[in-house]
Formats: sequence, C-alpha cells, structure tokens
Amino acid sequence: MSRRFLPALWAFTLLFLMMQVSAQAATYVVAPFKVSGAQGYSYLGQAVPSMLTSRLFLQGQFEPSARQDAALKEKAPASREAAAAMAKKYGADYIVWGDITVMGDQASLDVSALSPKGVVWKDSATSPVNGLIAGLQDVADSINVEVFGRTDVKRAAATGSLNSAFVVNDTTGRQYGSVKDGSYLNPSLRYQGTEASNVQMRSQMLSYEVVSTEIADVDGDGRNDVLMLTPNDLFVYDWQGGNRLEQKGKYRLPSTMQPILVRVFKADGHRYIILTGNDESTRTADSQVLEFTNGKFKVVVKYSERYLNVVKVPPLYMPVLVGQDPDRSKTVSGRVYEVTIEGNEVVRRGNISKLPKKANVFNFSWIPADEGKKGDHVVLVMENETLATFDSKGTRVASTEDIYSGSSVAVVGDRSIGTLDTDDDNLVMYYVPMRMPVVDLDRDGRHELIANKPVTTAGKLFSNYRTYPQGEIHAMLWDGMGLDLLWKTRRIKGTVSDVNIADIDNNGKLDLVVSVNAFGGVTTGMKTRCALYVYPLDTTQVKSKPNYQE
Repeated sequence: MSRRFLPALWAFTLLFLMMQVSAQAATYVVAPFKVSGAQGYSYLGQAVPSMLTSRLFLQGQFEPSARQDAALKEKAPASREAAAAMAKKYGADYIVWGDITVMGDQASLDVSALSPKGVVWKDSATSPVNGLIAGLQDVADSINVEVFGRTDVKRAAATGSLNSAFVVNDTTGRQYGSVKDGSYLNPSLRYQGTEASNVQMRSQMLSYEVVSTEIADVDGDGRNDVLMLTPNDLFVYDWQGGNRLEQKGKYRLPSTMQPILVRVFKADGHRYIILTGNDESTRTADSQVLEFTNGKFKVVVKYSERYLNVVKVPPLYMPVLVGQDPDRSKTVSGRVYEVTIEGNEVVRRGNISKLPKKANVFNFSWIPADEGKKGDHVVLVMENETLATFDSKGTRVASTEDIYSGSSVAVVGDRSIGTLDTDDDNLVMYYVPMRMPVVDLDRDGRHELIANKPVTTAGKLFSNYRTYPQGEIHAMLWDGMGLDLLWKTRRIKGTVSDVNIADIDNNGKLDLVVSVNAFGGVTTGMKTRCALYVYPLDTTQVKSKPNYQE
C-alpha cells in the first residue's frame, strides 16, 4: 500500500468514526418517582416515568436507555448524587427524577433533570389530580426545550391540540434538525373545527339503514369486500372508483332474525360470514353462519341459539370465534366461550379466561401490553356506556366520564317469565355496544383503542334516544392512568353505526371506515339512508414515535 495513501485512509477512517459518534442518539433514563399521599396513588410512581419516557422520545436524537424498564425497579433517587450514580449505572446521558404529592383532589409535581455536564434543571407544577396528564405534558415540553435544547417542540396551548409532528398530510415529513420523521395523518383526524375540503372519501347514499359492516375478502379473490348488514338483508359490495359501492350479492335474512352484527372468521380454509341476531318474539339468540362463493350465498349453519362474535384474545391476539348463551331476562348469560364450526353446527369449546365478570360476548376489547412490557388490559363498555378498564387480574383500574359506543341496536329481555302478558316495566333493553378496534397504527409498540363517541344533547336527557345527530371517532391510548385521547375525527353528521380499520380500496394501506345513518323521521317525509365515510391512514409513512399530548 502506498505510504501517501495511508494518511488519506486514516483521515477518512477518523471522519467516519466522528460521523458515527455524532449520529448516535443521546440517551436518558426516567427514575421512579416518590409518591406522598393516599395509598391508592402509589401506582403513579411507575406510571409517571412511563408517560414521561414516551413524551421525551425523538428517534435518532433522544432515546430512552436500553435498560429503562430495569431502572423502574430501583428506588426513587433521594439526591443529586444518587441520581448521577443511577444515570451512570444505566448508561444514560440524562436522568429525570422527582416527587408527586397528592392532597385531596390536588397533585403537586416536582421534577429534576441532570445533564451530562452536571447541570441540574428543576420545575414544579400543581394541578387537579384528573389534570395530571396535561401537567406532565407541560413538564415534558419544558425538558425537551430547556434541557435537551430541542427547537421543534412548542409549549402546549391552553386549549390543547395535537402535536403538529403527527398531524401532517404529506409524505415529505417534518424536519427536526438532521432528522426527518416522515409522519402522516389525515387532516380530518384532529381535535375539532370544520374544513371545507375534508380529506376523506364517501360512498354514494344507500336507501336503507345499516346495522353493522365488515370489510374482508369473503370470496377468496384476494380483494377486500364490503359487507353491509341491514334490518332485512345482507349485501356484499366491491369498493370501486374511490367513492362507489358496486353490489356483488344479496342475502335475505330469516324473518325471525333481528340482526345485531356481521363478522368474517377464517378457519380451515373457509371464510365464514358470522351473522348474529335476536328473535324478539322468543327473547333468544338467532344466529347463522354463511359462505359467499361464485357470487352466491351458502348457508353453513342455518340456526344457532347462541350469540356469536369474533374477537382478538391473548396471548397471540389472533381472531377467535366466541359465543355466549341467551337469557330471556338478562339478554345474555354465563361465561363467554370459544366456539368452532363443525359441519352444520356451532360447537362449544373452552371458556375465555381473564375476562371481568361484567364482560359479555359484545362489550369488550383487549389492549395488549406495550412492547417490551407485561400486563394487558381489557376495556368494557358498561351498561351506562362509559368505558371501564380492567387489568390482567380483573381489577377495575380506570373509567371514563364520557359516554362511548352510541349503538342503536338493542336486544330486549323480559323479566315477566311465567306470565301470559308482558308488562313494559318488565322489559330489559340492552343496547349492543359498537365494536372497538385495537390497532398499533403508528408502530410505536403501543396499541390504540378506536371508539365512537356520540355527540348529542337530547341523548343526555333521554336514555332511549339513539338517533344521534353527530359523532366523533376517538383513538385512545392506555397510559397507565386511564385512556388518553390521541386523536379524533372532525364531527361526522349523522348516526354512526359501526367503525372498521381495514384496507377498503385494496391499495395496501389501512383506512378508517365509518358507517353512518341519516334518519329522515316520520314528519320529514324523507327515508332513512346510509353511507360509508373513509379516512385514509397512510401508516407506511409513520417512521417515528410522535409526541402525543392531551
């Protein structure tokens, strides 16, 4: 090798090593927080660090230590020296620690951060306990700006808004120093307001009421189809031209069936169409299983006296066909169990474990544990349509004040067993909850719960008022304390009947698909109509973890 070439090689090698060092992300560790106050708030010592960890993340620039989870098993640092020792132990450039004091309904937050240069930063905040999430976001913003020196973070506005790093409608992404995050989200998925040209697609108006929808490949041609369940029929459509449903098939429901939902379940090479219904005259379940091949429906199971549904259950979170027995006086009864389709029968198998006592075949969704962590959660739509979250042991850990689901599909029970006449006072009206998909759209290892939130005034006064004039679709994260709002759609005019996350237009990218009814009313002379609203979710462009805020 030429001696004159060696200096150039050394210089190139040195430059390459310097580039590698400069490209390495700075690391931080968030220590457990010391909690003073009622014993019921001790969980905040672990929950607060978890929330701060995600809110300080910026891919390629500021990332948690690889041993962040192990650090949470330590005791809260009692001094600057203890914090410095902990940062060294877990190989972090920065360390964040602090105290939480809860007195009555007020929480006091004292946070410190230590930089690699030995500079200590401190901040304090006081807020109502139920406003602690917003207070944590303010603290995270301050650390990002004042400790990390980030220029892309703005302090949270008083009214609250989604971080602009995630509400982007282009594929070029936002520039953060030398990092381009490539984040994307449909601009119709924001907090509130109107937009003249909403970035969404809508099907033509169809002249019936839609009860339930499903999007799946039902005929095996490799393309997703759209199933629309009405009070009298089941339709199969193909989504064409970006805004039109083209009918492929129609099935007339049995006259005794009051339909509740439609699902698709794949098993043993079959694509089963699950129809769950109710026989209002006998107060019992009236379900069917179908297949759709060569443009025609085939009845596989003509009648099943079970309520059926398809849900994802741990530990693999693969779709499972489940059932539950009807109960004339309670609408449903007993345990939720797995079922299989054998010949022309629905056969009962083992019970689904880890479900809370108030769970039924319709009202729950499982949220997997965050990536790298343990402990899943179950969210139930309660009888008053608030959401309750239970941990893996079945303990109720949180609930919402707001009402979700807003379903207009009801199953009627009757307590007047043994009598000839039915008194209205003995009737039990159970509104079957709308589905709540659970997905990880932004690929950050944390799953979002998607739910409909009806917007109404009359509905708050009259419990049986179900023709909601507007609705919103909310995406929520379990953050260790409760369900934290991540994003929501703009107001949707009409009564939402179902929510799907699926690739409706077969372009390889997921969409948020919302079915909506427009009820004309007796006095208007207008007939009930429905349509599908489609919000493209270009999740292939999401390359970094957005910094969400309340």
